[in-house]
Formats: sequence, C-alpha cells, structure tokens
Amino acid sequence: MRHRGPDDEGYWLAETSSGRCALRGGADTPPEIGHDPLSRPLDFQPDLALAHRRLAIIDLSPGGHEPLTTVGGDLWLTFNGEIYNYLELRDELKALGCAFHTEGDGEVILQAYRTWGLACLERFIGMFAFALYDLRRRRLWLARDRFGIKPLYYAFDRRQIAFASEIKALRPLLPGALQPDLSQLAWFLHYGRVYNAPRTFFEGVRELPGGHALIVEDGVVGEPAAYWDIDLGRVRATYDYANPEAELLRLLRDAVRLRLRSDVPVGTCLSGGLDSSAIVAIATGQLRETDPAGRMNSFSTIYPVRGMDEGRYIRLVGDQYGTQGHTVTPDAVGYLERLERITWHQDIPTGTTGVYSQNFVMSLAHGVVTVLLDGQGADELFGGYLSYVVAHLRDLLQRDPLRALPQGVHFAAQVWSRFQPWFTAREFANRVAGYARHGRFSGAALTPDLAALAQARQAEDPPLVLPGADALNSLLYRALRRDSIPALLHYEDRNSMAYSIEARVPFLDHRLAEFALGIPGDLKISGAVNKVILRRALRGVVPDAVVDRRDKLGYPTPFGQWLKTDARLREGVRAIVFDGVLPRGWVERAGVEAIWERQVSGVSDSSALLHRLITAEMWTRQQASV
Repeated sequence: MRHRGPDDEGYWLAETSSGRCALRGGADTPPEIGHDPLSRPLDFQPDLALAHRRLAIIDLSPGGHEPLTTVGGDLWLTFNGEIYNYLELRDELKALGCAFHTEGDGEVILQAYRTWGLACLERFIGMFAFALYDLRRRRLWLARDRFGIKPLYYAFDRRQIAFASEIKALRPLLPGALQPDLSQLAWFLHYGRVYNAPRTFFEGVRELPGGHALIVEDGVVGEPAAYWDIDLGRVRATYDYANPEAELLRLLRDAVRLRLRSDVPVGTCLSGGLDSSAIVAIATGQLRETDPAGRMNSFSTIYPVRGMDEGRYIRLVGDQYGTQGHTVTPDAVGYLERLERITWHQDIPTGTTGVYSQNFVMSLAHGVVTVLLDGQGADELFGGYLSYVVAHLRDLLQRDPLRALPQGVHFAAQVWSRFQPWFTAREFANRVAGYARHGRFSGAALTPDLAALAQARQAEDPPLVLPGADALNSLLYRALRRDSIPALLHYEDRNSMAYSIEARVPFLDHRLAEFALGIPGDLKISGAVNKVILRRALRGVVPDAVVDRRDKLGYPTPFGQWLKTDARLREGVRAIVFDGVLPRGWVERAGVEAIWERQVSGVSDSSALLHRLITAEMWTRQQASV
C-alpha cells in the first residue's frame, strides 16, 4: 500500500499476554525516527502487529509517525484520514488536564479515547478509519467515519484477524479469505451496484460499514456496532429551519473551513457544476482572509464533445475566483490499459465510466497538491440526479395531482432539451420510462442461474428507513447510506490514493448532511429544477450562470462515443466481452450480441453496461493471476 502513504512506514509488534512490545522501521522510515529495521529479531513472540504507511498532511515532523502512542505506552494507534476539528478537541482536552506531545490529530484520538472512552467517536468531525489497541484492557478497537469516506476491511478465521485499508493487503495474511464471491459479482452485473457492506466481492472479506465500530477482545471478533445515524427529531431540534438557506450556507462554509486545514498544498476539483464551483468560491474567499493574493489550484477534465463540454463553466468559475487552473482532455488512446490499472487499485469491478475521468484529474493533481476538495455528496443530499426528480414527481402525483401535472410537463420539456444531444427521441423515452419504473436499473443479460443469484443477493439487503422523512428524503437517505455515496466514495478514495492524494468532501460533513435530510423534498425539487434550496443559498456566492445551469451531467466520460469512432478501442472491447466474458458463462450470448449491436449501430447507448462487463472481466483475471 505504498501508494497510500509514500512518506513514512512504521510497525509496532506486541506480545499481548505480557505487554512486551517493540517498534520497527522499514525502507521508507525517516532515519531521524531511529527505529530498528523490521528484520531485526525480537526476544519475545508477538501476536499483534500494527503497521502504517504515512501520507503526511498535518504535522509533517517525525511526531506524526505512526503507529502512535501516548505517555505510558498503553494505547497504540494506526490511523488513516483526518480529524478536522482536532484543534478544538485538543483545546477541550487540555482544559481537562491532558498533556500533548505532538502537533497532529492522531494524538487527539488517543487522548479522546482515554478521556471519553468509546463515546469519543461522537465528537469527531472527520473522515477516518483507525485501529486502536488498549494494552491494559487487551482490546483492539476498529472504527470508521460516519459515511465510510476512509476504508476499512477485515477478515478472520479461528486463529487470527487481519484488517487493512485495501483488500489486496489482506491477501498475504489470510489468502483463503480472498476467494471471489460469485453472488456479489452477479448482483453487480445485474444491478450495477458495488456496495452492500459488510459483504464484499470476496467470500471471506468484510467491510466495516460507515458509522460503525467493532471490538476484538478475549479472542472474539465482535459484530459491527453503529455509533451514528440520522435522527430527524434530533436534527430538527438542532439546526435552524426557520431560515434554511442561511443555515445551509453557514454549515457549508464551516465544512470547507475545517477541510482547508493542512500543512501541505490544497486544491479543488472543478467540474463547472454548482457543487464544485461552490467549494472553489468558498475556499478562495477563506484563503484570501489570510492571504489576499492567494489562489486555489483547480483540476478539471474537459471533453470538447457536444453535450459534454464543461469548458465554458470551468473557465467562468476559474476566471471569477482567480484559480490556477489545470485541465486535461483524456481520449480513447490507452483506455483499456488505464482501466485495467484503475481496476487493480479499486480492488473491485466498477459500475461507472466516471472512474476514468476522475483518475485523470487525480493524476493531473499529483505533484502539484497533496489534498483535493471535491463536491461529492451534494447530489444525494439535495436531489441532483434525474432519478430523484422522477421519484419526487411520482410522489407529488399521488399527493397533489393538480400541482404535479404542470411540473411534469415542465420537467419533460426541460429534460428533453438537456439530453437531445445524446439520445434519439425513442432512446430518451425508454430512459425516462426506465427511471420511472426502477431508477437506474439495467440488467446485463445474465444467465438464469446468475440472475437468480443476483436477485437472491438483492433480497438479502435489509430495508433502510429514515423515520419521519418524506418520500424524496427517504430515497436520498438510502442513496447516502447504501445505494450511491458509498460506491462513489470507494471510487474516489482509490483513484486519489493511487496518486498519493487525499480527497476531502465538505458536503459530507455529517452536520451538513443531517441538516439537509431535514429539508422538505418540495424545497429541493420543483418541476425539472433540482437542488432548488442549494441554488437559492448559493445565489451571489457563485456566478448566476452556474446557479441557473440545467445541463450538468455528473462526471461524464464519452466512452459510448469513443466506441463508435475509435476502431481500436471498439475491437479491444469486443475481444474482452466476446472472448473473455462470454466463455465464463455469466451472460447469454444472444443478449450480449443484441446489446453490442445496438451500441455499435447507435440505436442505444449501453456503454455503462459494457463497462460493467469489462471491469468484471479485468477484476476476475487479476484475482486469478495472483
């Protein structure tokens, strides 16, 4: 996992029965830390090891080396991520008598645990996955932030437990746990989803869900226990809904402020949409409070393709806020080779071609900044996707047909003008009908046996309910907790860390997310206009042209168009699908041939489905080659 932390490495080895322990270093451990090399023999038999790769962000000194302990050496920590409010917590803990010996946020976790116990998690504003060992209690505690922004996987048998930030790191420790799970693969191919923790794509590997922690004690691996969820009763008593636009902006400003804390350069992703533009605007304003000439570095992909060209808005925002703009225009050359490398970093097949464009943004930022702020989460909080608009209109039709009818007409007209560059009228009608029936679902011509496996796996998902929420916010809650955000966070973490970059997501500050899910759905969507309240809150903060945009398409990658125009890519994809996927017996030949013919003839765009098949094949090959 050197790509996740090239700046330092460290090891702590312990014999838990006696409390004897030792620190060791490796090839990337700075000499001034002075630890013996890992190869030096021990005079005891360790049964616990904590290992750490460091990406130095806060406190770049040797004091930030991990695994980290406190005075007395009874608590040990290996920690990935950031506690953004560490300065405030540090002051609070000092007032309670705690003495600090480093300047980073890792020691805040240790002192918070010593002071407040397991309840310290409730006080953290951040993204984190950590393992904390308590020598006195002989307790190992694993915890993950509320939304699972930072990853944590584990596997265990009767002899041992292993845990890591990436699945591939578990293979040398418990290789038997990394057998591919055919049910999960079928579920992915059929539904296009990747996240249903604690299950993973491997039979013996579990994912600790966001907002959960678990304890290993007395040889027993506990079950994940939730420490946080959204309670609308508490939310409505906590935040100011009398003036929701002002409260939204206040929370967003504070979320950005905390995420600008860094001892290394910080930049922003900029897509030209409302969410990333808001972060650029707010971050620039806060930067200039201390440095009037300060400029944010921004990073963008631009495709000069009809219906996908974001360049106008990227330049508009960049010019208004004086960013140091960096842009890249990926093309079809080397697409499959790069996608194979992306799949290796992801550890799973991926459900969206957006990972390709995002990977280019991260590679563009590499060497310029170490931290990137991104707008992930705003669509799920404020109803930014077409499927949310359709669902809201469907609910409105049941509640208030007279109000729903004109909104529906307006929606149809606006959406047709938005997607006309991409789809024929027939394809557009099919898409809207599909959204109305089942959101983004699109089957992949699975064989009957695999389709049955997929449906059985889908049926195992427990219902996710947000008591007191209206129909739209119930849908957004499921997207936030399971159906959308966890997958997008997975993609972003692996894409960014592949280039040793830390991605931060201000919209997923838990306070902002709580507040947003308490805002009535009618204030989020009206006709074809989504994110209504966010647009109102940001009026005057970002340019009106961005606030009024109706044509934002997420993270577009013109894979479908490249398949039509690039013969080499087309033949490469055809070879993977017909020579690789078909012989595995996952899909029906007739169904795949029909999908392929519609794609290459331009009758319909099945590029997302083909992407799933390609990455599933790449992932399967990678597992077989290990």
